[in-house]
Amino acid sequence: MTNKERLKRFFIETCNLTHFQLWQNIHDDHFSLVISEEIEAHLPPPYCYTKVEKEWRTSDYTDYYYYLQEKCTFVFRLNTNCSLSLAEEQALNTLLRAYYSETMLKKEQFIRNKMMESIREISILNDINTLLTKILENALSVIPSADFGVLWMYEEEDALIPKAWAGGPGEEIKNMRMKVGEGIIGKTFKENQSMILTSYMDVLKASSSVSEKNLRHLLDAYKFENLQSVISVPISVEEQILCVLIIYQNGKIPLLTIEDKQLLESFSDQVSIALMNSKLFENLKLQNELLLQRDQIHQTLMKLSLQNTGMQVIANEIRKMIKHRLVIVDLTDDSSFASPRQWISFADIMHIIRIENSPAFYTFDIDGEMVDGYVQPIVGVGQILGVLLIGTNERELLPINKLIIEQASSIIALEMIRKQTIVDSFYKKIHDLFHDFLMCKDHVLLTKKAEELGIHLNSYNAVIIIQLSTSSDIQVMDMQVHFLIGEIKKHFQQHAPIVFGFGNKITVLCQFKRQGNEIQNLVQQMQSNWQKTKNNLIKIGIGSMYQGLENIQKSFNEADKALSFLITRQRWGIMHYQEIGVNRLFIHQTQDELLSFVNEIFQPLENAKNQLEETLLVYLEQNASAGETAKQLHIHVNTLYQRLKKIEEILIISFNSPEDVLKLQLARYLRGMVY
Repeated sequence: MTNKERLKRFFIETCNLTHFQLWQNIHDDHFSLVISEEIEAHLPPPYCYTKVEKEWRTSDYTDYYYYLQEKCTFVFRLNTNCSLSLAEEQALNTLLRAYYSETMLKKEQFIRNKMMESIREISILNDINTLLTKILENALSVIPSADFGVLWMYEEEDALIPKAWAGGPGEEIKNMRMKVGEGIIGKTFKENQSMILTSYMDVLKASSSVSEKNLRHLLDAYKFENLQSVISVPISVEEQILCVLIIYQNGKIPLLTIEDKQLLESFSDQVSIALMNSKLFENLKLQNELLLQRDQIHQTLMKLSLQNTGMQVIANEIRKMIKHRLVIVDLTDDSSFASPRQWISFADIMHIIRIENSPAFYTFDIDGEMVDGYVQPIVGVGQILGVLLIGTNERELLPINKLIIEQASSIIALEMIRKQTIVDSFYKKIHDLFHDFLMCKDHVLLTKKAEELGIHLNSYNAVIIIQLSTSSDIQVMDMQVHFLIGEIKKHFQQHAPIVFGFGNKITVLCQFKRQGNEIQNLVQQMQSNWQKTKNNLIKIGIGSMYQGLENIQKSFNEADKALSFLITRQRWGIMHYQEIGVNRLFIHQTQDELLSFVNEIFQPLENAKNQLEETLLVYLEQNASAGETAKQLHIHVNTLYQRLKKIEEILIISFNSPEDVLKLQLARYLRGMVY
């Protein structure tokens, strides 16, 4: 049995009443009829008082008022000649409280069901606009005092626009654009704080900043009648304010409460979840589309690469995809492929590459015109093989274009590596042909091999051998060889008909029309530029310049000896064979062997007294002149002779023996070199 049925049974069986009515007003601006028994239905409802009244009498009936909670009133109507005893009034009061508790429990259950319904819809509905409208309708259904509501979203032009509405507003509301801080909606968004206004004057004051245009659209969308109260709550997504949810109530008195505000904030959390899910879904959808597009792009570019169409065709295809001009730069051989052709000079390209070594936007000057662009490094085997330059700015470069560029850079890297593999095979062939040429002794056959290699017959020839530092990664070292060959070709140009790499060495045959120092200048320029751009030390051995094909082998052997000298002395830099001098005798001795020889002479003297080591060095520098040596050491000549005698005893030598003196002179010379 419900509490309503218990009340009716109480009136009839306990109080013996035949004519009565029970009215209720729970958080409302009017009374509603709960129970009616044998009283005319046309009688007016009870009056709503602003002050507490006990009863209201007329000639036909009497209304008894029972106040249980704030804004909760019951009225028991009886014929004028009837009344309740004190015990009956107390029992009625208890039954009314039970009925009120049951009513509020049903309301809470209804609210909970609506909440669950909204939560289910969040996971089912994909259309965000339909979902937001449904959540708004559920919010209004659990706040019956509210007449209509609107969800505003911050989207464009620094303004909030209506995203969903329920309860009656017309389509005219879509034309409203509320600025941040404008009216109740703009202020809620700006301050990120809920608002509840429970008087017409407060609503009017808060709405005073609404523009005339927005006010006209609002009044055209909804006919306000006795607006009494408003609740406005902000909605955040990922801790960023994004929306405002507002509800309005018309009537005779304000009815929206703090509890309603809390309830609306609960629905605002659901809107936040819905927007978050929508954002995640859109991101997932976009990512899926990008993945599909990436596969298509990859297949298209890979097909071109497998067909061996060449870098220019790949450049043209990329331009068709991104609709921006571009240029591909291959740093391994300083070549470039533009689409359309010649829109940027190679000098400008190299300037950009020196500045940018990671994906970045840039602006540079082309003939007085500032041009925007995007540079994407092309990376392979741990090295930057080249760059892809796009003529665009950050605003115009779409995400799909970035994806195309990233995919293209990978394909281009494979194309460059494939090309270098072919070049390596070519270098191996040149290496074998050149060494066959060096070993050839027959003049006729030598001339034939020279013509096959592209060697000019009547030039002055010199061989250069360059060694890079070794690396545990063969591919990295191989790429360094290709980069360095590119530098050599750029500096030597037509003077280097033969350039090839083998292992970590590069062999260069240089040819000039006349003898001179041009080769030395070119080598120094090349070495300086290499160290600046790559920060990598190299050893360079240069052979002498000779005329005639037969002397190329001689220059090659000299370059090899000059390089060996640098290797055994553990030095970096340039060594010309002619500069080695007497060191040619020690080229094949290691640094340790030379150091051992020097120590045999000078180490015994280091531990001796009377500065014997210094005395010997000065004596040898002064060509065994006792007078000059004593003068340099600021000692008496007899003291010098005593020291020399001591040196002879320690080293078991004689200064009168030419062989011993030569040994000492050689040790002094090598001492300066090894240390």
